[in-house]
Amino acid sequence: MSLQEKIENLETDLHLMGRLVLDALVDGVRALEDKDVNRAIATIEKDDEIDAAYLKIDQDWVELMATEQLVATDLRLSTSILQASLHLERLGDLAVYLGNTTQEIFDSPLPETVHATVVEMGDLVIDMASSAMESLKNRDKDLALATAEKDNQVNRLYNSMLEEAPKIAGNEDLFKGLFRLVTCIRTLERGGDHAVDICELTHFLVTGEFKEF
Repeated sequence: MSLQEKIENLETDLHLMGRLVLDALVDGVRALEDKDVNRAIATIEKDDEIDAAYLKIDQDWVELMATEQLVATDLRLSTSILQASLHLERLGDLAVYLGNTTQEIFDSPLPETVHATVVEMGDLVIDMASSAMESLKNRDKDLALATAEKDNQVNRLYNSMLEEAPKIAGNEDLFKGLFRLVTCIRTLERGGDHAVDICELTHFLVTGEFKEF
């Protein structure tokens, strides 16, 4: 197999992994929205396949580094693929977290405003992750920048919930659900950051320069 074929296979595996992660994120957010325990369990079970995809990319990358002498362009691409796979793996962990949270709070009363905001943040992260992977696949730095800018919306929702949560914390009936949702908010905020990191890799691939969005 030629060097070019090995790198193309790495990138194909990355985008297959991306599809697995996006499916898991959708299931995780919808499970939490509907308090759907069966869908939450299905979300969690997807993580083994995501982890296997990540490990394959990691192992193939190590073999590539050990057996080939890469020029600057190929090294930049292969390293970006490896880094993107790590961010996808973390997004897969986020989906698992949403699934676990659903199982813990499905029979608990929830503060409606916080619950709705968590779902809104989840949908934003799904959108960002999808667009980030599209920007990487198409080497579209304009899409990468536009996607990264959506993180401002995630951060605004995150900050608004930090202000809202203390107003509800005194309600003992809602406390369990509130506590778990607040931890989801922090996890989703980090999920937006992982999508931004993938967008930065797109910019790096296209320009050869690293830029923090």
